[in-house]
Amino acid sequence: MEYKFIHKDKLHTIKLEKKEDFYKLVIDQDKSYEIIDFTAQKNILSFKLDNKLINVYFAEDNDRKYLSIDGNYFILESEKKKATSAREAVLLKGNSVASPMPGLLVKVSVSIGDKVKVGTTLAIVEAMKMQNELRAPCDGIVSKINFNEGDQVDVLKPIVELET
Repeated sequence: MEYKFIHKDKLHTIKLEKKEDFYKLVIDQDKSYEIIDFTAQKNILSFKLDNKLINVYFAEDNDRKYLSIDGNYFILESEKKKATSAREAVLLKGNSVASPMPGLLVKVSVSIGDKVKVGTTLAIVEAMKMQNELRAPCDGIVSKINFNEGDQVDVLKPIVELET
């Protein structure tokens, strides 16, 4: 199976091949992985990669797939779809965080003006009975917080924006 997705305005090719007792995952023809103990449930994929258990939570709407992998969030678009709105363009450049799926904003861990390092937890969103930490994609200063704790948030709506 071969898939083509756009992530941060770059086209990526993902190939998944079933072998005898594992799956071979090839990303962009230069990264190859062996995946074992693969299981799929509704909106969750679990597998072992380098003897580490990986859980991938996902949701999708229209031409987008939203992935959460070990606290990192990815928005994949179909090859034919491009970000058109200014808000989507800001999100895809990586200076803001948004929920990977619709959910409840449980906690905002920063305030406007705070200096943060890449990986700092900015907010926590609960979706599908799972709490997802939204981490800073880069070093920066918190310039805007668009929602309050207890608010329902939607995908692609920046929750916290950073000035880099």
